Amino acid sequence: MIKYLLQLFFLSSFLLILGISTAKSQERSTPQKVNLFQKIDHAYQQGNINLDQKVLYKFFPSKAKGTLPDDDIINIDHPHKCGTPATSDFYRHRSELSASTVNRIKSVLSSPSIQASETYESPDGNFTIHYETSGSHAVPPEDSDSDGIPDYVEEVAAAADSSYQHEVQRLGYTDPIPQGQTYEIQILNLENIYGRTVAPGDGTTYIDIENDFSEEFPPNNDPDGNQIGAIKVTVAHEFKHAVQYEANEWQGETGNWLEMDATLMEEVVYDNVNDYYNYINSENSIFNNPSGGFYPGSYAEITWALFFEEKFGSQFWVDVWEVIKNNPFISLVDAITTQLGGPDSFNRNYIESQLWHYASGNNANQGFGFEERALYPTPNTSENFTGDVSQPADTLNVLSAKYFESAPSPFPGNIAFNLSELLDPHAGMGVLAFFNDGGVEPLIIYNNQQESVFSETNWSWDEIEKLGIVAANGSYQQQTKYALGIQSIDPQMVRIEQNFPNPFREQTTIRYSIPEQKDVQLEIFDVLGRKVATLVNGSKTEGIYKETFDGRNYASGIYFYRIILDGKVTTKKMTLIK
Repeated sequence: MIKYLLQLFFLSSFLLILGISTAKSQERSTPQKVNLFQKIDHAYQQGNINLDQKVLYKFFPSKAKGTLPDDDIINIDHPHKCGTPATSDFYRHRSELSASTVNRIKSVLSSPSIQASETYESPDGNFTIHYETSGSHAVPPEDSDSDGIPDYVEEVAAAADSSYQHEVQRLGYTDPIPQGQTYEIQILNLENIYGRTVAPGDGTTYIDIENDFSEEFPPNNDPDGNQIGAIKVTVAHEFKHAVQYEANEWQGETGNWLEMDATLMEEVVYDNVNDYYNYINSENSIFNNPSGGFYPGSYAEITWALFFEEKFGSQFWVDVWEVIKNNPFISLVDAITTQLGGPDSFNRNYIESQLWHYASGNNANQGFGFEERALYPTPNTSENFTGDVSQPADTLNVLSAKYFESAPSPFPGNIAFNLSELLDPHAGMGVLAFFNDGGVEPLIIYNNQQESVFSETNWSWDEIEKLGIVAANGSYQQQTKYALGIQSIDPQMVRIEQNFPNPFREQTTIRYSIPEQKDVQLEIFDVLGRKVATLVNGSKTEGIYKETFDGRNYASGIYFYRIILDGKVTTKKMTLIK
């Protein structure tokens, strides 16, 4: 009965609030609000609130209403996924807080043995569940097997045992349960959060979990209903926080990524629940705002962590957390880089991770990307164009990307790509070719600290339905400038292309093609018309050529290159910057 009523309640609530189906194939089309904790952190960083307010608002979000700038963006009317960022922030800054703030927060973080009068040991004997059967913290009373333990409590215990089996015993994460003891989980009326992991300061942790999930929590795809699905992902999520604490006590830069990592564990342990679908369609997710960057990561960035999980397997993240455990103050990106074997590998995988995000929703194809890509949002593209194009220099934020699409070019021939890097060497380019026969093929172009890269392909425009293009910046420390271009290469036509990169700092490449042997003259002039260099002066056979102009000994400014083929003169402008 309880299962039926709760399913009916959550279904009606969901249809009322979001107006969409709870079936697995549904797309949650209403973007979620900005992560409240990130909003509060931003307000603190901008000096709009003090440290005591920052910590208190995370525990009591209603107190932020009317105080934070743009408070209309704060979604306090619906449950917030996890309260652990509040508890970790409290313990991290406890010595800096006022006595009144400390006492107020301690009043809601009492130990499990004090909070609840009933206990139940999980079937595997690893967890003690604390709960109430009356009062405001009471669990639903249904007891379908008449064993004296409410069904809700047994579901929490089963989820705890399953999470432990998967995370510790199967995958090999550090065990947060002290030897010879059980792990404490208390069931409380948390009202506006799924759960939280608490570190009382003695080197251990315990978990609080919501007592009924009746306050308009969003839906999920669990076949046993939204309530049981919420229990499962909450326990898997919060137990991963306990594992994280065991690794480095939530210290250092990795503390900014705890939510992304814990949300990943929901999908790893309970693949069919998909509660995270509610967050990857948020307005600031990688899908909807790839150019905004995602440092630090939150629930919506689970898919970035999922990229490494699906590409390399679950052992990848186990090994990353071992790196963190051995170096508690390492950044997460540096830990991933270490595990991958170096910056080049990280940057190439970062580009590919963005290409996976592009290949989702309506761009999904059987041959590339996430396992559940067809159910993910269709990503936003910055610009659509046709065929040959040379994009002007643009800026990429930290850990960000911009997505483009190109229809086939009217020019015949194969496709080539240019990428130039104007600042630090982290920019890269990912291309996904969609062929007319339904197949896809990816291409990763990374400059490897070169100023520019030219990449020719064997893709012919007459085979292409469209190109998906990703420009990506894998740096978590600084922005970068880049320029990209697409060119058609046909050796049977005379073609003189724009130099690339343009503008350029040191060197630039001028490409041209000729269908038969011809006399070629290629010269460089300054803005006053003075010839400064001759790159070619003689006969060339049929083929595609590229000539390099080295500008290191010349002043910044406008230059022109002039090419003469059989008496026909073509002049183009280029810019040298230093």
